[in-house]
Amino acid sequence: MQISKKKTTTLVIAIFLMLSMSASTMLIPFTSAHSPPLNIPTFSFCSISPNPIGVGQTVNVNFWVGEPPPTASGQFGDRWQNMTVVVTHPDGTTEKLGPFTSDATGGSHSTYTPTVVGNYTFQMFFGGQTLAGNNLPAGTPTSGPSANVAIGDYYQPSSSNKFTLTVQQEATGYASVAPLPTTYWTRPIYGENSNWYSIAGNWLGTGQSAFAATGMYNSSVNYNAYTTAPNTAHILWSKPDAFGGVIGGAYGSSETSGNYYATAQYEPKFAPIIMQGILYYTMYPGSGANPSGWAAVDLHTGQTLWTKNTTEVLRCGQILDMVTPNQYGALAYLWSQPPQAIITYEGFSLGPSLEMWDAMTGNYILSITGIPSLPPGVPGNLLSLTADDNGDLIGYYVNSSFINAYPPTLNMWNSTACINLAIPNSYGGPNVADNWIWRPTQGAQIPFSLGVEWSAPIATTVSGAPLPATLGISGIDSGVVYMTAASSSGGLFYQPGWEIEAGYSATTGQQLWITNRTEVPYTLISSGAGVGIVGDGVYVEFTQNALSISTYSLFTGKLLWTQNLPNASPFDSLGANQVIANGTIYLWGYGGDVYAYNVADGSLKWQYHTPSGGYESPYGREPLWTFSVGTVADGKLFVPEGHMYSPPLFHNAQQLALNITDGSLVWSIDAFDVTSAPAISDGIATTLNAYDNQVYAWGMGPSKVTVTAPQAAIELGRSLVIEGMVTDISAGAQQQAVAANFPNGLPCVSDASMTPWMEYVYMQQTKPNNANGVPVVLSVIDANGNQRQIGTTTTDASGSFSYQWTPNITGKYTVIATFAGSQSYYGSSSQAAFAVDQASPTSAPIASPLSDTITNSNMIMYLAVGVIAIIIAIVIVGLLVLRKHA
Repeated sequence: MQISKKKTTTLVIAIFLMLSMSASTMLIPFTSAHSPPLNIPTFSFCSISPNPIGVGQTVNVNFWVGEPPPTASGQFGDRWQNMTVVVTHPDGTTEKLGPFTSDATGGSHSTYTPTVVGNYTFQMFFGGQTLAGNNLPAGTPTSGPSANVAIGDYYQPSSSNKFTLTVQQEATGYASVAPLPTTYWTRPIYGENSNWYSIAGNWLGTGQSAFAATGMYNSSVNYNAYTTAPNTAHILWSKPDAFGGVIGGAYGSSETSGNYYATAQYEPKFAPIIMQGILYYTMYPGSGANPSGWAAVDLHTGQTLWTKNTTEVLRCGQILDMVTPNQYGALAYLWSQPPQAIITYEGFSLGPSLEMWDAMTGNYILSITGIPSLPPGVPGNLLSLTADDNGDLIGYYVNSSFINAYPPTLNMWNSTACINLAIPNSYGGPNVADNWIWRPTQGAQIPFSLGVEWSAPIATTVSGAPLPATLGISGIDSGVVYMTAASSSGGLFYQPGWEIEAGYSATTGQQLWITNRTEVPYTLISSGAGVGIVGDGVYVEFTQNALSISTYSLFTGKLLWTQNLPNASPFDSLGANQVIANGTIYLWGYGGDVYAYNVADGSLKWQYHTPSGGYESPYGREPLWTFSVGTVADGKLFVPEGHMYSPPLFHNAQQLALNITDGSLVWSIDAFDVTSAPAISDGIATTLNAYDNQVYAWGMGPSKVTVTAPQAAIELGRSLVIEGMVTDISAGAQQQAVAANFPNGLPCVSDASMTPWMEYVYMQQTKPNNANGVPVVLSVIDANGNQRQIGTTTTDASGSFSYQWTPNITGKYTVIATFAGSQSYYGSSSQAAFAVDQASPTSAPIASPLSDTITNSNMIMYLAVGVIAIIIAIVIVGLLVLRKHA
């Protein structure tokens, strides 16, 4: 039985207040029982909510006995039995709900859905009970002088108040909540915005990413279903993680010797954890053997909140949703492991302890000691971490018969139970898991063994033959622990051999199935990476020589389907990786090929192939690093380009974002990543770029609009020019190199221009000569209070815009410039004022003597010319007449 913490029922606040006030009285001192036993009256209560309710809507039925069972504490002690609720319908008929058993508080709950309009009556009945002293902690006496004084007493029946529920035709509405944000937002998310959970998924890093101790979303896949993800390559900020890029000077420009250590395929420098909008990671400025501490960075701004000088390595994050009678809500922790952690070919095996830290401050809390571990090179005893629905860390591990004298077992460990069992009861009794309030003891050294909830034997033979090796954990999903064991090289790395595969219940450890696979040679996807290859109830295998993919049921081990990879590069035979999300397997091979297969029937949904790698690359297409786990979020698959071996760097490697519907490229940007695909949370994707060893964050950023208009009034009928800028005010805009190059502000550019623009701004690449700006809508509020749009314009590559306009009435105007936002930026607006005056009236002209003289002279001249013209015409006519008579 899992003893992580109490699953409380829906009880009214009054109960919790009562329990808080009377916690000390619930723990009655151990004295002699009453003789004769007492008959003790009880009082019962009932409440229904909400009230009123609409037909067909479900109500909460809460009911309780006025006092908790005297021996109840946490998961131990008696519970009130034989609790029922009688419901009287509007027509007078009745029905009975129950019987129910109480929780430790003495109450329980149910739900009810009324079907007709009218008044329903609810009444709870407690049937009475003799306290037996059941379910007490081991070693607790039930009789004698040390027994609880109440054991043996009879608690009399009682009935509650009658509660009337009004059922109406109209549905009862919910309180209004703020819609999902369309403007820039950060953490914390206001407590009333409960619907924002859908975009606020954290990244706990419980899964092991290749050779890193953490970094995957969880133990199965890199799929965050609770976040948006960037739709463009817009960079919010960048931050150095280690010396990177070109060394310079005498080291020259050689790809093999001219750069700082960047392609750390086997010593990953970045394994992220994200909680509450804070990015946590272990810093590796040099060798992977020399961790230099932790960084806690604001995911939205890139600001370092704190650092810790330690050689311990971050293992994962934890958000523990602790619910007890006196407590409701979550707490966030970091977990680390000491530097003695060892690498086996299956991944990380923990050293002698795990440490728990406060996630907000980085302060130490306690240690879990005695973590099972094995000597270097011995597989099969990894502590594979996952989390249950309440955030309890659940660790699965194997005790190996090759190391220990006892048969091998699959074991399940619970962090919360481990800590609770180490906390003595306040009244001095035995340690009890699930105390009334969660209070991990500061500085405690707690044995790991306290949290082991069960151990179950695992197979040592198959089909009557001994196993070639102890089964080890290869993945956890859908309530199944997928386990494998190989003979010698066991079908891995092209060597002939065989492999045993088995499925065990993640709840009880019971074996579900086991099979002997003899196909040779073949290789599991992510073989040797310590990464889960399971999801959506299947496990996936990739046959490297045949370039084919097969899926098997996690519940039965049966083959579901096999498909050959079409148009596959020969380099895919060097390895492939996958992530499973929403019924689709997304697989990519080292040769630059990406495929999407339907989990159910193996049908190929789409395929994508990277472009040519050019002159520098021996791989043909741009290769995809297959020890780097891809990420699925918000309808996109993120996979990084990179490679295994020399040369360490080649030009034009890309971080890819593919549309998971059709495989089309959503965006890409210059980035060489061989350690981890992006961690995505709060709509922000972050990963390490090996070209410069900087952590980059991509996502929508805030923008700023400025606008100006003439300060002096203009006359009606004249035009004016409205000017302004739209700038990117993401945190990265204030970084030294960016701010120096853009003293007037970093311009916002169009989504289509984003990738080359970001490469220019943050990656020292050539400035694009065709960058387009963003649209700006201009509106005015005139002197009559009327608002209207007057036009649209577009910013240029400097972020500036201008617009010429002619007002049509006089008075004061307010001009509003609005950038509606894009896939890269949140929108913004600004306003300014200007005035329009009535034009000055035109005066009648006043004639001067000089102008009169000029006018009279002109008239005399015009008359003289006219007379002369008439005389000439008469003469011409006369001559024509004389010629005719002649």
